[in-house]
Amino acid sequence: MTRRIVIAGGGLAGWMTAAHLRRVLRRAGWSVTLVAPRRRPSGPSALATGPDLTRALRASDIDETIFMRRSGATYRLASRFTDWFQPGAGHWLPFGPCGPRPNGFDLFHFWLKHHLAGTTATAYADHALQARMAALRLGPTRADGASSVIEAGDYGYHVDREGMIGFLRDLALSEGVRAVEGRIEGVRRDFGGDVAGLAVAGGRSIEGDLFLDCTGSAALLIGDALGEPWEEASPAHHSVSLALPIDPARTPATEYRGVADGWIETIPLARSTVATFHYDARDTSGEAALARLHPAGEAGVPVSHRAIVAGRRARSWRRNVLAIGDSARAGEPLLGLDLHRILRAVESLVDFLPYGVGETHLRHAFNARMAELDAGLRDATALHYRLGRRPEPFWTRARDDAPGGALPERLDLYEMAGRIEAPQGIGFDETAYYHTLAGAGLLPRRAYAPADLVDARESARFLAAVQARTEALATAFAPHARALERIHGGALPASPAISASLRPPAPAHDPLANLRRSEHGTRLIDAVLALGQPFGHEHSVKASAGVLQADRYLLSLHRTALGLDPSHTLDRVAAGLGLSAGARAEAAAAIAGADIVHLGFEDGPSGPLYKLYVEWSSEADRVWREGAAAQGGASILVHRAYKWRPLDDAPPVVTLYRWPRVRTPDEIAARLACLGEAAGGAFTRRLADAILDVVRRQGTGLPHYLEAAEEPGPRLSYDLNLYAAGLKLGAVAPILRDAFVAVGVPVGEAERMLAARQEEDLGHVASGLGRDGRPFVTVYSGVRAA
Repeated sequence: MTRRIVIAGGGLAGWMTAAHLRRVLRRAGWSVTLVAPRRRPSGPSALATGPDLTRALRASDIDETIFMRRSGATYRLASRFTDWFQPGAGHWLPFGPCGPRPNGFDLFHFWLKHHLAGTTATAYADHALQARMAALRLGPTRADGASSVIEAGDYGYHVDREGMIGFLRDLALSEGVRAVEGRIEGVRRDFGGDVAGLAVAGGRSIEGDLFLDCTGSAALLIGDALGEPWEEASPAHHSVSLALPIDPARTPATEYRGVADGWIETIPLARSTVATFHYDARDTSGEAALARLHPAGEAGVPVSHRAIVAGRRARSWRRNVLAIGDSARAGEPLLGLDLHRILRAVESLVDFLPYGVGETHLRHAFNARMAELDAGLRDATALHYRLGRRPEPFWTRARDDAPGGALPERLDLYEMAGRIEAPQGIGFDETAYYHTLAGAGLLPRRAYAPADLVDARESARFLAAVQARTEALATAFAPHARALERIHGGALPASPAISASLRPPAPAHDPLANLRRSEHGTRLIDAVLALGQPFGHEHSVKASAGVLQADRYLLSLHRTALGLDPSHTLDRVAAGLGLSAGARAEAAAAIAGADIVHLGFEDGPSGPLYKLYVEWSSEADRVWREGAAAQGGASILVHRAYKWRPLDDAPPVVTLYRWPRVRTPDEIAARLACLGEAAGGAFTRRLADAILDVVRRQGTGLPHYLEAAEEPGPRLSYDLNLYAAGLKLGAVAPILRDAFVAVGVPVGEAERMLAARQEEDLGHVASGLGRDGRPFVTVYSGVRAA
């Protein structure tokens, strides 16, 4: 039987609910009708959203570029609090993790250990990638298009409220939502007390089975019709907003600035900057509040005023009416948590959707979830007032009015034990608590015991490495302004129509997708993903003895991704992949002084093969920077690699990759001539000479050269790292085709492979004698940097 959902109200809550429900419930045969009067924009208004909306859009296959254009959106990586807890002080509250989680604990505990001891001058947020990116005004994408931030969805948006509502409305209508325009004049109830229909201006009646009250503070259904009480939490909160010129800095962060009589929220949009002053009407008049934002007081500037009575309904779902948005809960518009509540309510409705049986239990479960969420949101908001030390009446009263809830007990535990037990799923997690508490200067008496027991020298070294890694990662991202130019151009284009084109085109081939085609490939990718840290990856193709092998992958992690005890973590991961105990112990000992670890997999004619590379790049980088003065010394060991087959008991093959201190193409060519037949003779030299000639003519940087030998085995080969040359694979495709054909690969097969990858960044070209004594050619391309 078709079930009918009727949504009362057409604001943000109404259209967001309609767009989501119709897409989710279409196959179940539910109908969705939205009833609301014609919307009249009430002046400038902007929203700061979090990763929950980003991931919801992605789950619904909504094209991010279209959404951002329609909503006049910019990216949001963090919040910046200035003069909030006290004048002259500020702190970052970024999205995403703050560095790795050593031993499963937040990095805060290890930072705190050294901060309390006076052995570090860094701030906790200095180790957070998104905080550094926001401070440097960088966007969430790198120049090469890769981005661990995008892949994880650890970012939000700044959006124009009316633009977003219009986008959601068009999306909902395109999905089959029926819209009835008109003012709701009454609510009709049946004999059992449930809502049966809505009386709409013009004599129309809209009937339904489940009614969603999205009428805002009016609460026409849940409040007026059903009488569900409103539990007031604090006096009315007032605000005034106006649009200012575009922020030329294009900072990807929301600013919250404390002033004597309130606080100012600044949200940078693509077309303008919306500033909102939040104040207490008992102290400040509307005119004075507006003057705080616009001292000149020029006529004709669009302004919007708003008042919010913070509180919640005792139950969000009563009988067959479910309240979403301000009809269910209203609170301080801080950090975008009100939007998070709408998203959670819609998702929970789908979880507990009634089908005619057990509806009492479903309502109870929904209301319990919302009550828990509201308590967490209340505490997160109250935290920002209770920690303040500003002496002005507004702030003193805000501290007194901030509800207690579970927050005092949570802070007591933090002070005594050094940790926070934060509620889950409220959009303000444990890491956010630590950023806020550290930003307020409220630190516990001691570090959390498991972190306090760790060796101080090792944890200090680890913290320094994390901070350096964070800085290196951040500076690889492109400016935020450049990302906005790509999306919006010089001026925002006309709004595109909502249609099937809203769904993005089929994604490009995922180079890691084939890893999951085999049990052993799945085991590798799952082991890396379980670390919860950014990783780079590239794929390669190897030609030898007439066979072109394409299922070859290399996943790369910085040593800090392995946590405070990288040796233990590496040993655990390698054991899960079947590396022998002796080799694991050797690799685990090596990683303590290394920089990078690479985990590889290939599935060829001889079965699955795993690889583990330990890389020491710091010494080679130092010598490289010294230039010609560093030549003439002994070769430098850069990689030690272990390669083993999980289906047999043979010991792993160990390959050593050394840099013989040659730098220029001419020096590399001379070195290869000295190797002679041991490295494949004339064939491999001709390939290297041809590649180096292209580098001389078209490259933008010097290649890096390594030589590989195995213990035991006849292998001797070279590896040309060409990423610095800035070439696409297509630049050397004819050379590689001839080389593949020379080792027996059919010409058609070689051309098809190269054509599919010609636009990828050219990485490594390796050649020489393999462990079977036969010449080979390997090409790495398409790196995705961590």
